[in-house]
Amino acid sequence: MPGPDERDTNHRDTDDRDTGALGTGGLAGPDRASDDLDTDLLDDPARLAAADVDGWLRAFASAGAQVREMAAVTAEAGVARLAGGQPPRALAIAGTGEAVDLAQWLSVLAGSRSPCPVVGLTPEEPEGVLPAWLGAADLVVIADLGGGPQRPAAALVEAASRRGSAVLGIGRAGGGLHERCAWARAPFAGIPEDRVEGAALWSLLTPVLLLARDLGIVETDPALAGVADALTEAAELYRPGSESFVNPAKLLALQLAASFPLIVADSPGSRLVADRLRSGLARLAGLPAGVMALPDGAGELAGCLAGPLAPGPDDRDLFRDRTEPDPRALRVVTVEGCGGDPGAVRDLLRDLLRNAEGRGVPVSALGTERNVQLERLAALSALADFTCGYLRLGRPDPGRAPGTMRG
Repeated sequence: MPGPDERDTNHRDTDDRDTGALGTGGLAGPDRASDDLDTDLLDDPARLAAADVDGWLRAFASAGAQVREMAAVTAEAGVARLAGGQPPRALAIAGTGEAVDLAQWLSVLAGSRSPCPVVGLTPEEPEGVLPAWLGAADLVVIADLGGGPQRPAAALVEAASRRGSAVLGIGRAGGGLHERCAWARAPFAGIPEDRVEGAALWSLLTPVLLLARDLGIVETDPALAGVADALTEAAELYRPGSESFVNPAKLLALQLAASFPLIVADSPGSRLVADRLRSGLARLAGLPAGVMALPDGAGELAGCLAGPLAPGPDDRDLFRDRTEPDPRALRVVTVEGCGGDPGAVRDLLRDLLRNAEGRGVPVSALGTERNVQLERLAALSALADFTCGYLRLGRPDPGRAPGTMRG
């Protein structure tokens, strides 16, 4: 079953792991877990529904439908005509909020086979400032879920149009960005007004993927249909009515509730999921987390495992007297298999996990049975989203976190 695999490294070699299996061991102790998370609420669908006043779980469950809906919207908007029979000199993507990482997603999926560079732009206040090199040979994608006409993303449309660049807008139908695109006669993929920012990744990403397909940057047919299916399957697996012991998202929420997670990514693709999990933990649940991307992050992870937050000899004594609550403990969370050459870091990851084992630091592995890269990214991102949603709703004060999320 897809989901977090609690690695029992005392009885298993770290290379012999099933990231598609559901683990149940190593959860935080009951006293601490109940302090950090209302465990009864997680298994009560009625209470979950009542607590989810902002509709996070419903929004996450709509991801598969978002892909299908935005594929139709993109076709109706005439985005395909931007391909023009040949790729642009550069594809520049400017995004704000949840759209800020769209360029990174596309760069990872395109890899080295892209016929043109994919460049991320950052809108700047008080108006969009484009790099001096950008001109008529380039294509600019501008994505923003904000509705105001004075937002930096909207100003970029006018700036890019004056340079002669082709433009694609992605944002809320009827918003300021939509108005600017209409002025510039640029295609616009409209996202419904009720879409929740923080749960709209696939509404924003789908038009970009379809444009990239038409430009020959990525191949999405039939992968995009598989992505929609993977997200729909994930919504069923992580649904509120599924009990914690068979729901990977609820299980991972229980594992992370009293933890300081160190999220380890074995490739740039895995880093996309790791960053989304880190962002969701901070913004939805108010929980800090670190991200280490291998191989460069190996030294940072090793330092943390040897640092003051790692369990000491007394912490590993199950029979010691506990006069005070346990401090928030380190937990390593691995994200693997989302592209790249896994052999390049396999030995390094194995050594790091053995180091964690020796220091008494528990390890969870995000897993899925999906093997196609884009489908795997979708499934693991859904696991991250639902986990953060359950943590937000189950914490003592679910309203204290701001509740928006980067992509």
